[in-house]
Amino acid sequence: MSSVNLTDLIVALDPDGRGGRRHADDLAAAIGAQNPGIEASALPEVVHDTIRRGEQEGLWSASRTTTVRRGRTVLPKAITLPGATRPADKLLTVGVPLRSELAGWAATLRLSATQRQLLLAVNDWLRRTDGGKVPVVSVAERAYELLLDEKAFDANPPRGGSTLWAPDRLTFELLRCERLPTPLVWEPVTSEIGQSGAVVCVENHATFRTLLRVLRARAVPPWAAVAWVQGRNTAPLESLTALPFPVTRLDYLGDLDAAGLQIAITACATVERAGIPAGPAERLWAMLVLRPPRPARPTSEAKARELVAWLPASVRDQARALLVTGQAIPQEALRFDVLSDVPLAH
Repeated sequence: MSSVNLTDLIVALDPDGRGGRRHADDLAAAIGAQNPGIEASALPEVVHDTIRRGEQEGLWSASRTTTVRRGRTVLPKAITLPGATRPADKLLTVGVPLRSELAGWAATLRLSATQRQLLLAVNDWLRRTDGGKVPVVSVAERAYELLLDEKAFDANPPRGGSTLWAPDRLTFELLRCERLPTPLVWEPVTSEIGQSGAVVCVENHATFRTLLRVLRARAVPPWAAVAWVQGRNTAPLESLTALPFPVTRLDYLGDLDAAGLQIAITACATVERAGIPAGPAERLWAMLVLRPPRPARPTSEAKARELVAWLPASVRDQARALLVTGQAIPQEALRFDVLSDVPLAH
């Protein structure tokens, strides 16, 4: 995959150094203009990797709660550039009396104009609310109340950086707000929800509907519900614990390609952090690996071995061979007629 020059990209996106938000499509256009050799079909993945690299290097922050889908890739809807530091942006102490919640650590800090604006807003809010004696609200709502920018707290750390945000400094607990998991799209397999059960999760809408159709025709379906995450946006799986029945396990089916396996690994890690066992939907992967493949970008031997280690042992060799020879099998290969008369349980 092409390696985008991040310095040149920032110059194209923000020639005046003012900072601000840029839509993912603006990012894609700038990348495409600077790298004309990138195929249009590969551009969304390049944009995704570029956004991730820029965040790792501290060049921008990406939106966390809003996404756009381009082809098979789900991207953060926008990035926020911090803007270049100018001579006028001298680091200064806050210079006003602070509430007791802030004074002990913030009074002598040397802050940028952005950091000072946030600290003063928090100080005023603590004064008005008598130390935060208000109901807990969402992070986006509190960010808008304080800064008139609902995205200000999306990044990690939020606006103001680690200078202001730390366990003994600014926290969401202090500001009486919380990150809310993105709602999970799911449907029960039967008309009556049982006491507990396993859930099968897919990443594409067609397979979501097909599995529901297949399972609802079974007298004893192996899963209580089918869930759907959209590509790389696995955050909704944090909501599994909020379903109206205890989820005993999540079985995941994704696309058999490098991106699909990486999403699957991330999805299951998200679920396991919530305390629910998660892994591959073994029978479905065993069927998928036998379906006709299509051409794809080859994966290196080392990367392929790393990715297929997540799969059931019985299909790892076949899956690795497909990846390194530049072949892929989307989950849509498991059509209704392929699944309708076969056992699906482990």
